[in-house]
Amino acid sequence: MIRFFLALILGIFLFLIVGSLVLEEFPATQPLWEEFKEQVVQLYNMSLVRYGAVTTFIIIIAIFVVFGSNRKL
Repeated sequence: MIRFFLALILGIFLFLIVGSLVLEEFPATQPLWEEFKEQVVQLYNMSLVRYGAVTTFIIIIAIFVVFGSNRKL
């Protein structure tokens, strides 16, 4: 369990580092990233309205678990 959380934190950290490097090296991707963030926030807000805060949080955790447990990637 602790190994899973450490891997999750390391993955998030690595994602942030690589993402910031890509955005610095390729500034043309900035509008695409902003659009992606807007879509994610809109999906999150729609989920909050429809299902509530606790259920939305559980859905997000379930998505991380599904992608984290997939060994084919």
